[in-house]
Amino acid sequence: MGMQAVDVIKHDPGLKAVGLAAGRNWRKALEQARSLGATKVALWDVQAAAEAERSKGYLGLENLEVLSGQEGVERLAALSSAHTVLHAVPGFLGVKLLLRSLEGGKRVALAGKEALVCAGELVRDYVQKGNLILPVDSEHSAIFQCIQGESLNEVDYITLTASGGAFRDLSKDELSRVVPSQALAHPTWRMGPKVTVDSATLFNKALEVMEAHCLFGLPYDKIRVVIHRESIVHSMVTFKDGSTKAQLAPPDMRLPIAYALNYPKRKPGVFGNTGFFTGTLAFEQPDLERFPCLGLGYEAGRMGGTAPCVLSVADEIVVEAFLSGEVKFTEIYTILKAVLDSCLPKPVTSVDVLEQEARWAAWETRRLINTLTRR
Repeated sequence: MGMQAVDVIKHDPGLKAVGLAAGRNWRKALEQARSLGATKVALWDVQAAAEAERSKGYLGLENLEVLSGQEGVERLAALSSAHTVLHAVPGFLGVKLLLRSLEGGKRVALAGKEALVCAGELVRDYVQKGNLILPVDSEHSAIFQCIQGESLNEVDYITLTASGGAFRDLSKDELSRVVPSQALAHPTWRMGPKVTVDSATLFNKALEVMEAHCLFGLPYDKIRVVIHRESIVHSMVTFKDGSTKAQLAPPDMRLPIAYALNYPKRKPGVFGNTGFFTGTLAFEQPDLERFPCLGLGYEAGRMGGTAPCVLSVADEIVVEAFLSGEVKFTEIYTILKAVLDSCLPKPVTSVDVLEQEARWAAWETRRLINTLTRR
């Protein structure tokens, strides 16, 4: 996401980056700051920030301000000189950053779906006060584009499309034998390890169902999912008169990034006009028997309160366990379902409540993983 956003900004003279955040790759962060003319860099890793501070002069960045740790990233998210914050922090880690940006009155281009899933009930207050959240996920960007000029009261239902992930043609028996390297070989998109595994289990779509509910306020029975292998139709909106709008584009995240950063304007894309797609477009229903993780999104969403947060955090832990070889691919659902069944949702009244539930979800997930590994 970061490199694609840099590419979009570099090719658009109307966009100016005032700051950027990174994890621990301080060399890449300084290179990007120089190429974009940014005046501030924030690094989550304190040691990496110290290295960046020591080294910035060698790159001719004497005037660059280096911010350190979560506090530094939060300061960056609330910069008075920033009009829009591109939020691409994965997992529960992004919750405070999302809320900090909204508190500062920023327009948020949102790619970090877990933050919204976890804190949706807190975010709703800011949206009602006029804060604008522009979805960057290709599916939600498509929905957002399709409802422009329309009333949500006229929407019958929305349809999120899914590529089906790396294992869309495997049987249940074959799924029980897959290894992490196979899960990371996505057939269409190039993404990070966690989201690629989530795509393979369809848990990514479970998150997107909850995200769609938060963004558009639609009940869960009006949010549908179909498998669309070509990844050309990014999502659809069906209206009460029976007509359907769809947004089509090549599978390239630079398009929704550029749309969010330039909204409400549309500017020439990074790679220009691609013309109309002339291939075959096919759609099929997801197989919930082989990919039951999708159903967990509806279940947690209907439970409400802290249940979506618990489910999201549990998935972070169990995907790490799968990638490290501790659990099987098919055990991801087993563990997530057990955690959700044990969850007693609480009203989301504060970040403290979310942090408490996140700690419980992480502890319970790890306990279940340890139980499996001791077999």
